[in-house]
Amino acid sequence: MTEPTNPDPYPSAPASPSAYGAYGAPMPPAQPGFVQPLGPPPPSVVNAVRLMFAGAALSAIGIIVLLTTKSGMRTAIANKNPSFDAHKLDTSVNAAIAISTVFGIIFLVLYVLLALQVRKGKSWARVVTIVITGIGVLTALASFAQAAPAISHIFSAVSGLLDLAIIVLLVQSKEYFRRVIQ
Repeated sequence: MTEPTNPDPYPSAPASPSAYGAYGAPMPPAQPGFVQPLGPPPPSVVNAVRLMFAGAALSAIGIIVLLTTKSGMRTAIANKNPSFDAHKLDTSVNAAIAISTVFGIIFLVLYVLLALQVRKGKSWARVVTIVITGIGVLTALASFAQAAPAISHIFSAVSGLLDLAIIVLLVQSKEYFRRVIQ
């Protein structure tokens, strides 16, 4: 029995992978309503993703700062609420730390997951990121009305400015996320 001979055991790849579909067959031309292939992300998207990763790191640092400034938070809450007894003061401090830690972890994970999706050009991720960072800006502004150590206020201001920069960059890059052929 003879085996078929293959003149080229390692055929070359197609010149343009986007021009060929599965099994090497040419892809049909784009039709209205279909998604165009993405090119490289523009600098505004790249910078927004970098800032989102920085926001995740800032969230991790914020959790550490929060845990290390527990005594400062206790003092600030005691000064703002002089009628609190020791038990009520401890409960308030522990509740504030627990809630802030949970939200910090949630935002850390969200920043990373959304950054990965924004980098891929997912329009829904852009919208969710704008909404979440908008909430972050409002939260940073509201944090100045709360009793907290000065470092927490500085941290909130930096976080709010970072969120604002992400919003601006993602709004500037809206054309990258509009890939539907008209």
